[in-house]
Amino acid sequence: MEPIKSKPISRIKTFLLIVLLTVLFLFNRGADLVYESCAFILLVGYHFFTDRRFTVAQIRSASLMMPHLAVYLLLCTLVVWVTTEGAESAYWVIYLLPIAVAAANLSLKATLATCGAAALLFAALVPRQLYFDPTARLEKLPELVAFALTFFLVGVLIQSFSEQHRRQLEVEHQLTEKLRRQKSELEESLARLEKAEEALRRRERLAALGEMAAGIAHEIRNPLGVVTSSAQLLESRLPDLKENQRRLLQIIMEEIDRMNRLIGDFLKFSRPAQPHLVQTDLAAFLRDKLDQIAPMAAEAGIEIRQELPDKPVLVWIDGELMQQAFLNLLLNALEASEKGDDITVGLDLCNGQAVATIRDTGAGIAAEDLPRIFNPFFSTKERGTGLGLANAHRIIESHHGQLSVAANPDRGTTFTVKLSLQPPDLE
Repeated sequence: MEPIKSKPISRIKTFLLIVLLTVLFLFNRGADLVYESCAFILLVGYHFFTDRRFTVAQIRSASLMMPHLAVYLLLCTLVVWVTTEGAESAYWVIYLLPIAVAAANLSLKATLATCGAAALLFAALVPRQLYFDPTARLEKLPELVAFALTFFLVGVLIQSFSEQHRRQLEVEHQLTEKLRRQKSELEESLARLEKAEEALRRRERLAALGEMAAGIAHEIRNPLGVVTSSAQLLESRLPDLKENQRRLLQIIMEEIDRMNRLIGDFLKFSRPAQPHLVQTDLAAFLRDKLDQIAPMAAEAGIEIRQELPDKPVLVWIDGELMQQAFLNLLLNALEASEKGDDITVGLDLCNGQAVATIRDTGAGIAAEDLPRIFNPFFSTKERGTGLGLANAHRIIESHHGQLSVAANPDRGTTFTVKLSLQPPDLE
């Protein structure tokens, strides 16, 4: 636990206490040197020990400070007692030390109690004959009252300054907390604004790319139809084609089919369908999709693991569109995995949302590529179009859901889909 004072301040304070007692000791030579030395060592040692060991919480605790002050007052009384010469001691000033400690850290009530205890202890050291001798009592009573008033005056003044300081610190603390909350709220607002701006820029880019893709797809589809018809006519009119010639025609037809699928992806991307929402059990929906890709995973030596609840998880989705989105995510995980890897599909509920996760242990995605993974036409695959994940992202957004991606701590990637359990208010 941390001490309440820094080491330099603690050392200076202890040094000043030693100097004070030493100076008083030099001007009070009538007392017994051994008793004075023992009382001096006890008081300074106790002060040094408690000053280094007490923490802020402990020194502000009345339950701990009151016993500490009681010991402190008793040690001060011991010093005054062994140095008392005649009717008084030059060490009476050390009673101000526990009074100052109480005033600096405790309430006014506790401070007054400490001052009263110091005054009573000091008065108890006065020889009894002074109380019964009218002449001596008349001479010494004003002095005792002056000492007592000094104790109370010093205690109240220090307590007043300390209370004012504590109130100022409390106000500063409240202002600091308020500024910290405002800073946090501002940072959250800026983060939401940045996300909104990024989403707006993404939509603008998608809209522009969609228009371009639609135009390109339209212009390419017509000549592709001509090429397809010509290849089919050529194959039908030349039945005696050699094997290598027939293979070339087959390659042409396969590439035309691939280009047609690519054009279809362009058109789907450029003209997203409006979801037709139906309440669906997402757990059963995901099991069905996993059954569809199970043969492909088994053939590739990839294990599919399900962490789906037995109870229905009802969400409002367009089954056909969401099938396209989840199949894109699952196929992406399969393509990123190798033999011996596994894919885990989970589903959970969190804050009124269904949270589906697709986690693979494949090669993963480079950190610099993660922010671009949902951009259209961005792909790390040689024959990829870069539209699968972009289409999945757009479909999930059209359901007022969220699709995010993160690299696993060990290996692979996790895609997370969040969908509301309530029907979204689609315009």
